[in-house]
Amino acid sequence: MQRLNGSRSSRLFLIELILAILFFSVGSAVCVQAFARAHTVSMEARDLAFASSTASSAANVVQHTDGSLEKFRTFYPEAYAEDGGYAVCFDGDFAPCAEADAAYVLHVARGVQGISETADIRVDSAAGENLYALSLRYVRETEAAP
Repeated sequence: MQRLNGSRSSRLFLIELILAILFFSVGSAVCVQAFARAHTVSMEARDLAFASSTASSAANVVQHTDGSLEKFRTFYPEAYAEDGGYAVCFDGDFAPCAEADAAYVLHVARGVQGISETADIRVDSAAGENLYALSLRYVRETEAAP
């Protein structure tokens, strides 16, 4: 009889142990998913912060210079001409780089609408995903005659 009771209690202990392991494995799977999602959201936020800051800086350069590629190169030496504007490539560490090593690309397209000038500025990932876009419309200040 004693062996029978001992066998029952060991079976009950084994079932409890299996349930505890199951509970902790499900909990750990949920935690791993939460950490993976948090990492993804953090990387997306980092990319968006870089893109918005870079687009804003480029908008200031375009608005407060004559907007030419030469003046733009004063602030972004790696800038190159592209269809209707210019572009600058950045690597994964957000440093300007060659087009072949680009992880992000800043595009600037300028135009004129009546008396105002426009600039469409966007930052894309190397895969072509638009991270941030900024449209700028301004009137070029003319220098007063002496």
